[in-house]
Amino acid sequence: MSGITQTVRYALRQLGRSPGFTVTAILTLALGIGANVAVFSVMNAVMLNPSGIPHPDRIVALRANYSVGVLNNISMSATDFGDAISEGTPLAAGAVMNSANYNYLAGDSSPVRLIGAQVSWHWFDVFQATPMMGRTFRPEEDLPNANHELVLSYRSWKNRFGADPNIVGRKLNLNEQSYEVIGVMGPEFGWPNQAELWVPLGLPSGAYTDPKNRYNEYLFAVGRLRDGATVQAVNVFLKRKAQVSVLAEGTASYGKASGWGMFSMPLNDFVSGNLSKPLSILLGAVLLILLIVCANIAGLQLARATARQREVAIQIALGASRARLIRHALVESLILAAAGVGLGLLLAKVAIPALMLLAPVNVGANIQVPMGMDVLLFAVAVGVLCAVLCGTAPAWHMTHVRWFQSLQESGRSETSSRSRQRLRSALVIAEIATAMLLLVGAGLLVRSLEQVERVETGLDSRGVMTALLSLPPDKYKSNESKEAFFSALETQLRAQPGVEDVAMSDSLPFVALGGSSSFIILGRPVAANDPGPHGNIRSISPGYFSTLRIPVLRGRVFTDGDRATTEQVAVIDDVLARQYWPNQDPVGQHIAFGLKTPPITIVGLVKHARDNSLEADGTEGYYLLPLAQQPVRDFSFAVRTSAANPESIADAMKAAARGVDPNQPMYDLKSMDERIDASLSGRKFLVVLLSLFAGLALLLAALGLYGVITYGVKLRMRELGIRLALGAQRSDVLRLVLGQGLRLAAAGLALGLASVIAANRILASLLFQVSWFNPLTLLATSLMLAVTVVFASYLPAQRASKVDPMETLRQE
Repeated sequence: MSGITQTVRYALRQLGRSPGFTVTAILTLALGIGANVAVFSVMNAVMLNPSGIPHPDRIVALRANYSVGVLNNISMSATDFGDAISEGTPLAAGAVMNSANYNYLAGDSSPVRLIGAQVSWHWFDVFQATPMMGRTFRPEEDLPNANHELVLSYRSWKNRFGADPNIVGRKLNLNEQSYEVIGVMGPEFGWPNQAELWVPLGLPSGAYTDPKNRYNEYLFAVGRLRDGATVQAVNVFLKRKAQVSVLAEGTASYGKASGWGMFSMPLNDFVSGNLSKPLSILLGAVLLILLIVCANIAGLQLARATARQREVAIQIALGASRARLIRHALVESLILAAAGVGLGLLLAKVAIPALMLLAPVNVGANIQVPMGMDVLLFAVAVGVLCAVLCGTAPAWHMTHVRWFQSLQESGRSETSSRSRQRLRSALVIAEIATAMLLLVGAGLLVRSLEQVERVETGLDSRGVMTALLSLPPDKYKSNESKEAFFSALETQLRAQPGVEDVAMSDSLPFVALGGSSSFIILGRPVAANDPGPHGNIRSISPGYFSTLRIPVLRGRVFTDGDRATTEQVAVIDDVLARQYWPNQDPVGQHIAFGLKTPPITIVGLVKHARDNSLEADGTEGYYLLPLAQQPVRDFSFAVRTSAANPESIADAMKAAARGVDPNQPMYDLKSMDERIDASLSGRKFLVVLLSLFAGLALLLAALGLYGVITYGVKLRMRELGIRLALGAQRSDVLRLVLGQGLRLAAAGLALGLASVIAANRILASLLFQVSWFNPLTLLATSLMLAVTVVFASYLPAQRASKVDPMETLRQE
């Protein structure tokens, strides 16, 4: 222990003698470590350890899929879930959830919308979550007409109800029905994270075994693995159950024709979704920045080793072992890394909220990012890595010094110094290559974002304001009552100043609430093992196409004359027409939901409008039905206004809804442009952060190059003085030094290009209509690096050209 204490004291004294180096090294390490911890914290919260879920590796999402079409990962039906938890299942517990919105009335105040989740009674058991106050649901409460209990989330209890300690037992008016609060969850649990309350789902017990409900997939299902069970075991069980169900349907099995099946996946994978690859790339980017940081500090350490060369030679001559010298060097690096970890954690604490502001709304608003033990362990691991990377090369060079030659030359060893210079140059080449890789990646993603933003949406979003509204099922039970509400609300909205047109739908474009459904084409035989046509389905008002300016290609659109008592009609888009009526005119054709349902006449053909994504939409078409013939309770609406700012009519829209029913609040008011922009938030998140990290890498590489050139000039000061004394022009010296920087840049660019080629598969998977080998991006990146190199090399080159040869020779 005394030896270790002595080594630490010696290392602290050495660092204290070089305060400029020490402060620079700690701040640089803190920057690199802080960036890594911040990105890892977000990645951990999204992908590895979703907030509020103990042992998330034991939780699986249960899913259904169809091999025909695009439905390869969808929710389950109640019947599917019943099979998943039947006898022999590898699951210890399972539960299902359906999202629900509740209009909360508190006394005489205006109603507010609460985000809710209807769950089966095992929901909290699956996640092994216990309430902070009260209790969770009982089996007898998860039945029809008995499900009027609720559990509040901690956030809702604190923000909506003022952290009332007597909240348990209180009655709340939700959707104009009385619900009793039976419990409050703690702050650590919030799954799904946006839920403000949970109520029992209340399905009849027979719903989980009814084969007629097999393909009514609307429930999100989860399960907890038994001890020793695996995801693979669950998938084997689900596959076997699916095969039995398909056989039970007979030879004309829809399940067999459509390739229906069930599977499970780790909940972590389900939660991360499309963010897993961008977050992994960002973590890789900050790790590369950390390598640049370590390379710079190792270069500074090599410079310090040169300055201490005579001191080390004396220590070796007096009997100091190489192991002791290596220990001294590594302890210095450990001290720097420890200080860098401490300061880096503070920087990460500040950076994480900024990252969440840049993150997509579904992540930033719903994911908690705590800095728990796993994050601290990651920070320690990164610190140890930095200590090794920063200290290994300097320790090796320090202990391999030609000590006898150093003593003879009074501490000046040209050969050793030049050896260290070559190592520092190699480190700078690696830094330039890393910076080029990040810059090219950022540049390609910027080009991809530009390409995505040029994609035609199929509608005119300018001047359109949107909102959502949910009708309580107990008050609006009949189709007539829902239709009357729609009609009255549309009349109220059209009467508002500046309103040009109004549209209503179960899901507007970029609202992501709609569904899909199979249908049949009357008069067209279906081949064996053919599941038949399938498309996205929407219920819309007559003003839908005129409000959103969706072009009508043929036929007509809906009118006020299309009522529940008139002929059933539909409008399809050109994508669905190409899928199922190629080289035919679909107008006048008839479709239906089944042979026993009324026929629906296709009366019009419209242009396809993108619905959820600018880059991935368009693979499946739409068929649209009149809202009067297919009324819904949860719907969205769009208002086209002549106002320059569509948000200016938000209050008028709320007033219109209150004029129809003062107990129905309007929520999620956003312009259509804002919704479209939000669909790109994930890509913009990656572009912004990768660009920031690429810029940081470029700055660090420039600093490293500046240090190498400056140190090289110092080593060649005698040579440069002799050159000038023998008649060399100062411009010759300037070119000589600049040439050194350009040679390093050329080597770095070549290595960087090779790294870009090696990473092309990763880059290509994130690009949209842009090739990874993009000459313009590569040229722009190379020019940027070249300019940076020239600037970083010019200052030491200029100083070298102003050397006084007589003064230099006199000092030598």
